[in-house]
Amino acid sequence: MKELIEERGKYKITYYSVDITETMKEKALAFAKDIILTDNQYSRLLPSQVRESNDVTLQNKIEIQRTYMGKLGELVFLKYLTENGRSVSTEGMFEVYEGQENVDHFDFITKSGHTVDVKTGFRQIHRRLLVNTDQFDGIPKDYYVAVKIDAIDVDGEQKLVDWEHISTATIWGYAEHSYMQRSAKVANFGEGPARWLYYNRLLGIDKLLEEF
Repeated sequence: MKELIEERGKYKITYYSVDITETMKEKALAFAKDIILTDNQYSRLLPSQVRESNDVTLQNKIEIQRTYMGKLGELVFLKYLTENGRSVSTEGMFEVYEGQENVDHFDFITKSGHTVDVKTGFRQIHRRLLVNTDQFDGIPKDYYVAVKIDAIDVDGEQKLVDWEHISTATIWGYAEHSYMQRSAKVANFGEGPARWLYYNRLLGIDKLLEEF
């Protein structure tokens, strides 16, 4: 894990580059394939041209990618906690929920019972922590952590990235739900309205570490 520092406003903020192991990738991909290919994943928004094409193979690949990257982001944050001597429960981290109406998700829980949701970016254009407004309002979490998988685009139109050569991710920081409610803008980046903050506007992740 590599420590990085940048100025955000008046403060010097520490953020981290984390190595992604083959084991982490294998676990995340196995989970994603299980949940998508058995029709147990909530159907997320797809690019309109993909949905209209009725190309099930491509649709599955995009859905697997989303779930894979999301689970990988959680494993990156777990590695950060573990390497900093924190022990957290991972019960339910790889649980597959029956029925497409159930969205797969996993929350980290702090010592005081606060919920932490990891939001993962993975395309080269991703520069923001995004929280879907339906989730933000209907299933609020206390904190949102931003992880960016350092992947390379292979098909920008279909939003696909290179899965094979992922080796690192960046933990940019986090934001409190109450702060996002007050200050985050709302916009639609192609997948429905979402509250958002730029990665370089987030709090340093070490401050959240104190809660574990």
